[in-house]
Amino acid sequence: MSWQHCLTGEFNELSAAENNSKPRAPLSKRKTNYMKTPILILLIAISATAAYSQGWEMGTNFNYTRPMGGMQQHIDQGFGITLEGARVFKAPFAVGAEFSYNAYGHDKTRQQYTFDDGSVTETNVIVTNAFSNLLVTGKFFLRSQKIINPYFSAKFGYSWYRTNLTIEDPEDADGCHPLESDHLLSDGTFMASGGAGMRIDFSTLFRKMKSDMLFFDISAHMTQGGTVQYMNVDKKTHAHNPDSDVVARFINNRTQVIHEHHVGYVYSSMVEMMEYRLGVIYRLASR
Repeated sequence: MSWQHCLTGEFNELSAAENNSKPRAPLSKRKTNYMKTPILILLIAISATAAYSQGWEMGTNFNYTRPMGGMQQHIDQGFGITLEGARVFKAPFAVGAEFSYNAYGHDKTRQQYTFDDGSVTETNVIVTNAFSNLLVTGKFFLRSQKIINPYFSAKFGYSWYRTNLTIEDPEDADGCHPLESDHLLSDGTFMASGGAGMRIDFSTLFRKMKSDMLFFDISAHMTQGGTVQYMNVDKKTHAHNPDSDVVARFINNRTQVIHEHHVGYVYSSMVEMMEYRLGVIYRLASR
């Protein structure tokens, strides 16, 4: 199966040419009804904790992701960032939510782009692969009010995998206004994660700083999820046959000559990965 995209002055819809593989429902129709569920669960969880909480904490983390199982055969690694917030209970645990964005593939090539008026320019065609997670989180702290505070963590939510194609405008140095952009692939699945971490109070390094306010946060989590489709452009070996490949077709409006450029491969597997984080947490004063 191969997916083709026609790039002229405008984009056509992404289409699939069938071969011997079994037909699949369009990605836009699969799992769409489930995408609102994680957000609803998230709002209910945060509202339920408000009455019993001691205060707020918020933070950000740098993420390093290492796929496992079948997923590691198609994705080497990912890098990203997480934003999180939580309600801290009077007992030694917290409940909150987090959103993370992780990129795992990037490809840039030079191609000729034909405008609607027939003029031609050479520009960069960029394909970016990434996944995002929206999760409800819970932490159980083992040594509250201590300088070093280890904890156990559990998470549940939804993960989106997307591949975007962008055609840069050669006259736009900042890349803020591309000539064209579109989503080549989008899919998602539910996932759960468990792990452990450690909080280190900033006051151990800065003696004059108030304790129990700012922390270093180090953690590691194992993630398991359902089956999801995703693309990759960086993986050079294909020990296992991909579900399909994606081809961008550049069409000259005047001559109708078509130039095909291979963009990447589509795979499907269960979500399996290890995630390592390093970040900073700020805790608001208790009321």
